[in-house]
Amino acid sequence: MDAPAVLNSNVAIDQQAQQQLSILGPKSALYKIQLSGRMFNLVLWIGFTVAGIFLPLSLGLGLFILGLINYLILLSFRLGNYFFTKQNTPPEAIAIPDQQLPSFSIIFPLKNENEVIHRTIRALEALDYPAELIQVIVVVEDTDQVTRSSLQQIELPAHFEVLDIPEMPPFTKGRALLHALELANGTYLTVYDAESCPEPQQLRKAAFSLMNASGEICCQAKISISNLQKNWVTRNFAGEYYEWYEQHLLELSSANLPFGLGGNSFFISKQALVDAGAWDPFNVTEDADLSVRLVQNGVQLRILNSYTTETCPEQVGNWINQRTRWNKGLFITQLVHLRRTLFDPYFKFNGWLSFWLRMICAALLPFFNLYVALYILLADLPFLLSFTLSAILWILLGVNLLLSWIINMITYRRLGIKQSYLHTFWDSFRYLFLHIIAGFKSFWEYFIAPLQWNKTDH
Repeated sequence: MDAPAVLNSNVAIDQQAQQQLSILGPKSALYKIQLSGRMFNLVLWIGFTVAGIFLPLSLGLGLFILGLINYLILLSFRLGNYFFTKQNTPPEAIAIPDQQLPSFSIIFPLKNENEVIHRTIRALEALDYPAELIQVIVVVEDTDQVTRSSLQQIELPAHFEVLDIPEMPPFTKGRALLHALELANGTYLTVYDAESCPEPQQLRKAAFSLMNASGEICCQAKISISNLQKNWVTRNFAGEYYEWYEQHLLELSSANLPFGLGGNSFFISKQALVDAGAWDPFNVTEDADLSVRLVQNGVQLRILNSYTTETCPEQVGNWINQRTRWNKGLFITQLVHLRRTLFDPYFKFNGWLSFWLRMICAALLPFFNLYVALYILLADLPFLLSFTLSAILWILLGVNLLLSWIINMITYRRLGIKQSYLHTFWDSFRYLFLHIIAGFKSFWEYFIAPLQWNKTDH
């Protein structure tokens, strides 16, 4: 297959990204974010909406029912975290003699970062692992004076090296990681973000799991939020991560089912990473995309009983920008991989459902949110049907808020967050609408700026 035209033919593309495109071929997101494909999806979206309104008792009602099912599936996933028995992840044995430990390359990509990276660098220095077996590659764009100034304020250990890369599109984390991959000389590899602080024994735990696995595996450490007490945004974010890492992913890992990796603190052999095609520089959620190709290559994904703490966005605008990037990238990842993985022998049917169903429903949420509102307001419906459908929606919203309130109270208690019942409900209510806003913004950016990287400020 010929490579597609770049999104803007007048702009030069990073040579590393060009080379990666030849490796990934049609599995690169660039093939799915061309203007023609985006316009087709836009016409499809508008067409279904208009047709549903003008055919209210057939297609329109069918789409409305699908929307309700979509809402219920998403709600069931969240409820499932609290009603299914979880298998605790046993602590990893870490008594490996130093002379038998493998080498690790740590990629540390930075972009316009201030003193927040000093804490992370100190955490990397404090890793309980022989320094001669660690290679830390700090990736910085050659024009990034903010990060350079911050790095000059701290003395980097001898096993740290700064890699300068050109400031060229695509401006994604995946592109930065690819540049570092060429220099990585460790047997195993991991990534830490600007605000990631791994626990001291994390590399030893990862080494034990990787060396004692019966096949090729990739271990994902759990992520916990350190600024959870800051405000209502961070409280909700911390609750989300608790549900995701301590419940949902742990359940999938225990059942040997595939799941999406986080963007940092995962551990894999360099060879397995290269064999799977490494990162796609044309996808703004390079972690989800990589997860798919690892599973397709027979790599088992496992939760590691180790923690990396990080800070989450504290301002609403910063949260929306980050979540917009995630939602947009997950939608693009589905366009790239959804069909081709349906009958993949490594996913199998139950693995395919566990990996994709939640993501599909989340991607459809902005469409159904807009469609359902327009359908109720504009479609020519009999009064009784219109009243019934509106009542169902309000009941579903009420149930959603009630259950979110209860779940948040449970999660807050487990995280040691002290909030009154009323404040917890208000948290749940506001956070629900943040998700709605980010969902619409991600759809909008997919159509107008699929490669726009909304950086998370720390």
